Amino acid sequence: MSIFKRISNVVRSNVNSALDSAEDPRKVLEQTILDMEGEYKKAKQKLLESMTLLKQTEKQAETYRKQGVEWEQKAMAALKAGSDDLARSALGEKGKVDAMALEAETGVAAQKNSNEQLKDQIVGLERKITEAKSKKDELLARLNAADMMKKQAAIASGGSAATDSSAFDTFDRMVAKIENSEAEVEARAELSGMSGGAPEVDNELRKLAAKQSGEDALAALKAKMSASSASGPPATTTAPPPGGAAIDDELAKLKAKLGG
Repeated sequence: MSIFKRISNVVRSNVNSALDSAEDPRKVLEQTILDMEGEYKKAKQKLLESMTLLKQTEKQAETYRKQGVEWEQKAMAALKAGSDDLARSALGEKGKVDAMALEAETGVAAQKNSNEQLKDQIVGLERKITEAKSKKDELLARLNAADMMKKQAAIASGGSAATDSSAFDTFDRMVAKIENSEAEVEARAELSGMSGGAPEVDNELRKLAAKQSGEDALAALKAKMSASSASGPPATTTAPPPGGAAIDDELAKLKAKLGG
């Protein structure tokens, strides 16, 4: 599999993964409505419990008030019978139940206030849920219209989906990045050859030129000596240009021959 094919597969995989993990607006809206309805049910349940407690507290208050009346009647009966002590005891009991009745009545008032607040909360939740359901229908209609426009735009542009264009854009960027990396490697190799190898090449070229110069001088001298042998001894000779070790050897041989 080529590198371009692998990149294409990776790009498409990432795009599909992003689409799978994206939130679905329709599901979010539906869940939000369900959550609101759940809060509404909890509020109604709380109101039911509060109303039940109110009824119980009202009955307790009524019972204490009746007991207070009964103890007052007992105190009056004791006074009629000439028993102040019994009357005093009956009034003491009346005071106790009157205090409990007052406390129960205070609880009734507080419970009624709490119930009214819960009722207002429930009414508010009902209104919000109704508005949310209406708004949800509007939002879904707008979402459906937007989806339709996207599909029409994709068809008009010759693409199958918006994500395809994004995938190909990413693919093109990867290709460009790879080509740039390859060009950089070639440029570095060329630059390294220009800067690092130049001195050695120059030295070799200079050695080769010096050797060739010596060979040319020796060949010229040999030609001159051959011409001199044919016409007579040479008048004067000029020293050949300097060469290498091979030139020195040839000169030594020539001197020995001339001396003999």
